[in-house]
Amino acid sequence: MSITVLVVEDDEDVRETTRLVLERQGFTVRTAADGAEGYELALELQPDVAVVDIGMPRVDGLTLTRMLAGSGTCPVPLLTARDLPEDQVIGFEAGAFDFVTKPFDSRVLAARLRSLVRRTAPPAGPESLGPLEIDRAARRVTRQGEALTLSPTEYDLLMLFLENRGIVLSRATILREVWGDSSWSDEHIVDVNIQRLRRRVGPGVITTVRGAGYRADAA
Repeated sequence: MSITVLVVEDDEDVRETTRLVLERQGFTVRTAADGAEGYELALELQPDVAVVDIGMPRVDGLTLTRMLAGSGTCPVPLLTARDLPEDQVIGFEAGAFDFVTKPFDSRVLAARLRSLVRRTAPPAGPESLGPLEIDRAARRVTRQGEALTLSPTEYDLLMLFLENRGIVLSRATILREVWGDSSWSDEHIVDVNIQRLRRRVGPGVITTVRGAGYRADAA
């Protein structure tokens, strides 16, 4: 599934760097230099997600977020150099779904955007992941016509791999996206749960990438 991202950022260097790193991660990216241009482009494109800088001329990021949230156009993670609690409270009250602090790791940003789209997208028809067929609307996973029984954690793990097909996910990224915390000292919980998921779904779905993490093959 191709994900379209609108990047609204007045700093040209940050805007172009963000565009390039997201395109390398497989996203379709359009950009705007300020909030007014971003709002017009969002209404035209109907992107899956808009990454919005807070401080911009004409229409600032918080105002744009309110406009996009009010129109139901797309979810917005705010791009900011500050991550103070009071800034986040104001952003969430404006309708933001997440915060991305500069500077950011391109792989982490990509994973967070895919996770956000996964959480907010309307149910789609069945999708394939290797030998699996996944119906998100029914939360049903089958392999060769046989329904698989997954725990909530196993299902969340599978959805994360589905949205990141072909991309290596580190244990820290998986912890953050599935358990909401990447600061645990023992990442063994990831290995244990992935082994359980593998037993449920069978071979040909999740590959171990030595020294890096795990990947679901794109095919």
